[in-house]
Amino acid sequence: MFKIKKIFNGVKTTIAKNKLIISGVLVVIIIMLFIAYRFFIMPLVYYNKKFNIYNYSIGIGKSSKISTLELNNIKKIKPYFRTVKIIKVSPTIRANGRTTFASPLVRIVSLKFGGYISKIYADKDGIKVHRNMPLFLLYSPSLIDAENDYILAYKNYLRLKNTSFKSQAETIYLSAEKKLLFWGINRYQIRRIEKENKIIKQIPIYSPINGIVVKKFIVDGGYVKPSARLYELADISKLWMKIFVNVRDLKFIRIGKSVSLKFAYYRNMIFHGIISYIYPYTFKKGKFIKVRISIDNSKDILKINSYGNVYIKMPYSKRLAVPVSAVAHIYRKDVVLIYNKSKNLFQAKSIIVGTRYGGYYSVIEGLKPKETVVNLNNLKKVSVNTAEKIYHYLILSSVKIKPL
Repeated sequence: MFKIKKIFNGVKTTIAKNKLIISGVLVVIIIMLFIAYRFFIMPLVYYNKKFNIYNYSIGIGKSSKISTLELNNIKKIKPYFRTVKIIKVSPTIRANGRTTFASPLVRIVSLKFGGYISKIYADKDGIKVHRNMPLFLLYSPSLIDAENDYILAYKNYLRLKNTSFKSQAETIYLSAEKKLLFWGINRYQIRRIEKENKIIKQIPIYSPINGIVVKKFIVDGGYVKPSARLYELADISKLWMKIFVNVRDLKFIRIGKSVSLKFAYYRNMIFHGIISYIYPYTFKKGKFIKVRISIDNSKDILKINSYGNVYIKMPYSKRLAVPVSAVAHIYRKDVVLIYNKSKNLFQAKSIIVGTRYGGYYSVIEGLKPKETVVNLNNLKKVSVNTAEKIYHYLILSSVKIKPL
């Protein structure tokens, strides 16, 4: 009795252990059946149900040609017929570049005498400056000597102007004044020296233009040598942009021609510029030529080094065009559905389209004038079955179908 009970318990334990294995095997079988149905059985059923190729008269097999599509009730499709025609368009050359300073409007601030920087007003790059705005204060022993000479010459001129030595005194006085003017001291500062009758020890150096500080080369308390670069300033009321244009379009480019510009941070704004210079040499193995665009920035809207697109309109020309709504983009192909009136049949055809002009694509290859194509956008007036036939036919005719 004990042995039987022991055997029964052993069998019970074995079954309990095998339950996990059996459950695992069943789960694996179910997953495999699901995969087989989803990826092998269901596609065939769906293909035969939805893409009934024999009803569409589409040839399957070794032949690479796709036969035509025959549809009933052509009257309902006629409102969607469109004609391939020649339209008059103005092609546009598109190029891109970055805004930069106009070279003639860039000024370098330097002095004809040395000195020490006492205080800096324009203390960082990018700061806006105005004409006659002080950039920094300078203490210069050389300038103090020149001012002393001017004061002495001026006093001497005042004392001798009513005598026979007026001419010589005036010559010395004007010579001292010209020296100060030559060194960059303006007449307002000279009149101040005359009026106060004393030396200006720390003289302000003013900005010669309205613009921004491109680069500052001085530090507070530093010594500057004559002719050394102190500031690089730029007037940004006019900017340049340099673009590359294909040499084949050079005949449409001329100096003074207006262009349109768009920038990413001003999507809804169109700026205008003028072609100001065409460089006399080519780039990239003679394929491109550089063109300079001058842009009015008097309202200070555009920023330096901004990336933008330039659009140059070419003269009007005639182009073969097909409506945009008649072109289906399938598997990197541009496909249209052509209607053959004599045979009362439809045929899908792959074409090559070019630039879009409003509601039309220019046709590079694949169509002829006066051919009839079908508007494939929102086939509302035809039945669902007819629309499905058209769309499925276009898809099947655009790919290479292997026999089942």
